[in-house]
Amino acid sequence: MEQKRPVVGLIGLGNAGMALAQPLLSKFELVGYDRDVGRVAIAQEAGVHIAASAVELAARCEIVLLSLPTPAASRAAAEEMAQGELAGRLIIETSTVAPQDIAWLEQFAQARGGSVIDSAIVGGVQKLTAGQTTFLVGATDEDYARAKAVLETAAEEIFHLGLPGSGMRAKLVNNAIAHTTMVMLMEGAALAKKAGVPMSVFYTLMERESGLMRPLTHRFGERIKNQNFDGGMPTVNARKDSVLILDLARELGVPLFTMQASHSVYEIAGAEGLDRQDYASISKLWEKWLGVEFGYADE
Repeated sequence: MEQKRPVVGLIGLGNAGMALAQPLLSKFELVGYDRDVGRVAIAQEAGVHIAASAVELAARCEIVLLSLPTPAASRAAAEEMAQGELAGRLIIETSTVAPQDIAWLEQFAQARGGSVIDSAIVGGVQKLTAGQTTFLVGATDEDYARAKAVLETAAEEIFHLGLPGSGMRAKLVNNAIAHTTMVMLMEGAALAKKAGVPMSVFYTLMERESGLMRPLTHRFGERIKNQNFDGGMPTVNARKDSVLILDLARELGVPLFTMQASHSVYEIAGAEGLDRQDYASISKLWEKWLGVEFGYADE
């Protein structure tokens, strides 16, 4: 006799929701709900069982994943589910929301006997569809153990970072770097274009380990990790180059945002006596400002 597969719910059947549905369908009976009838038809064609409402979905599923476009949509889904039964339900928030939105969901669910974890997605829709995403999870140990089998179905890597809200904090940090780097890349591309550097050459230079990755792999992953700032390119030289870059941008009429802001950091570093150390030593400024330490050789 064929063993009955466990049932999991999914609210939100948009692009991300359907990408998440693909690996889940391989191991679970998936019940879905969305207000958009077009998305419902797509999900039904893929093998998702459809609930007529969030109330019905919660009645059929003890574990419910949310994949919705806004924090308000997640709150609305939780409120609709609560019109029925939330006791014993575990809500897994995969949408990108603020930590305070997770706190609201957690308080709302706990008052009705349910629980919430955040499981932020890193890696894009293609990785998610292939079951190779990365989840950044905030959850109690008990709720994480309960959700783990579901998350593992869609994940190549899972980081359990602490209590609810921890996953979203990590996701926002990750996205901050990605979005800022995009602005920086466009500034660099604009400088290269106006200076007559072919875009193919610009791309090749950035693609190499000595280009875009060097600050991460060498300066953060080696020097800051081990707190070793001897040798290397001194901060005074980084500041000198920064001046030359800003001068070139003015000459070519290229507007800069991240590079202009970065220059002020090197000016402050000089005033703090960091000129003769490798420019990774600018990390010392944030250590001083925040009372933290970035070294992590023993972690």
